[in-house]
Amino acid sequence: MNLARDLADQLWRLRNLYSCRKQGSGEGIPFIPRPEQEEVFRHLIENPHVPAYVIKSRRLGFSTGLNTFQVDSAVFTKGWRGILIDLKQEDAAKKMTEQIRFAFDSLPGEIRSRFRPIKRNDSELRFALEGDTDSEDSVIFAAISARGGDTSMLHVSEMGPMAAKDPPRAKELVNGAFPAASKGRIVVETTWMGGKSGELWEQVQPIMEADPNANGKIFFFPWHGDPEAIRTEGRVTAEIEQYFRDLSDKLGKQFSPEQKKYYAMKRITHRHEVYREYPSTLEEALKSPVEGAIYAPYIDELRTGGRVTTFPIDHSALVHTAWDLGSQMNTVTIFFQLLGRDIYVIDALLEKQINMTDRVAMILAKGYPLGVHLLPHDSESDKAGVKTVRKEIEEAGLKNTRVVQRTMSVWSDINKTEENFPRFLFHAKHCETLLERLENYRVEIDTSEGTSKETPVHDRNSHSADALRYIVRGIEAGLVPNTMDSGGRGAVVVSGFVGNDSPLWGNEEGAVVVM
Repeated sequence: MNLARDLADQLWRLRNLYSCRKQGSGEGIPFIPRPEQEEVFRHLIENPHVPAYVIKSRRLGFSTGLNTFQVDSAVFTKGWRGILIDLKQEDAAKKMTEQIRFAFDSLPGEIRSRFRPIKRNDSELRFALEGDTDSEDSVIFAAISARGGDTSMLHVSEMGPMAAKDPPRAKELVNGAFPAASKGRIVVETTWMGGKSGELWEQVQPIMEADPNANGKIFFFPWHGDPEAIRTEGRVTAEIEQYFRDLSDKLGKQFSPEQKKYYAMKRITHRHEVYREYPSTLEEALKSPVEGAIYAPYIDELRTGGRVTTFPIDHSALVHTAWDLGSQMNTVTIFFQLLGRDIYVIDALLEKQINMTDRVAMILAKGYPLGVHLLPHDSESDKAGVKTVRKEIEEAGLKNTRVVQRTMSVWSDINKTEENFPRFLFHAKHCETLLERLENYRVEIDTSEGTSKETPVHDRNSHSADALRYIVRGIEAGLVPNTMDSGGRGAVVVSGFVGNDSPLWGNEEGAVVVM
């Protein structure tokens, strides 16, 4: 054994010198890095200037591991400047006490005794070697924000929830703390929240898309990598079996009955939030909704019930559209079919920087047998010398427009949409972005006046949600013809409607036959 050589190896030190608290009991046990932790440690050692984004399930011990890494670096690197940023100050203080200080105190006595404490509290651990001046100290801070200075390592815990719940703070972190650590190490470890939106998504999206100018590496660690994620009690339902058949096909991995029972229990406990807390794939993690999500539980029920799938589109049935109007990027068009009581959402056109003429051209180019087009009340807003949006749409080629009258209560519309969710089916391939927007439609809770007031947030997700509720309102108002077919093929007669750019014959006064 060569102790000097071993102490020069950071991985050896991390495997041999520290203790941590055991989950559940809190007793001190030797810190033995998990394979997932070692993978990230190696990256931080070998690629210190490449930010690491660790997207993970619960219970994998990454906060403990990374805080132990900080302590080890501060002990063996004179002048180390480390920062832990957490969601709340009490969370940061707890990790300072239970992880950072605990790891430092667990060092072998002959090593720990060589350091003299300078400052030790819930937000700062500062020490120096005996004989060194205070200016040669090492320090680790635990806080909720940071800006400026020279940072050896920035460890951000739970940036996913931060970006979803407190966007200004997440932006300030990226603009202030990240540049301060540009010469050091940056590691973000988090469960995900908020889907493909927010400041964290803006950071990881270029990496996922292999943008040559992006700097960073994404690590994903699912729940099923944890050998303790098993359960002997319970029953594996047909729905859970189907979930794991699909997952096995996707990952090329087999799952034990004990793993399936564990996941079934977590799914019951966390419901639609299981994607955030215990994701099986990175794709699932990125679907995890924000806090206060309105429609996410209903869409989760559709997914588990097999009503979000790549079903074949019935081209003999009328395809209607529902719109929400805004800027070019915020205008949304949803394509749907009404077949009996079922509402098939087959396609969506959203987040397109195109004018109305080009939008209509794209709709016509899809080749659907078009029925009616549900427009919001502001499509008839008449400004002096300005053509109404309804007229603009009709002149571009969509004639069967119907205006959904202004609602008396958005919450009444939302409640009615929730009641109708069991009727919906969504085309998984064509409606992927639409579903993400609907899952992230949320309320903001205001308690400033002593009562809890929930207000739907108006953002890019709300445009899709508004278009969806216009479907329900349009159907209830009798504006949408119901295509009643027997077996899905053959002639369908619908009175009083005519489509555009589709195999329709007739006029608005007569019957229409779709062949």
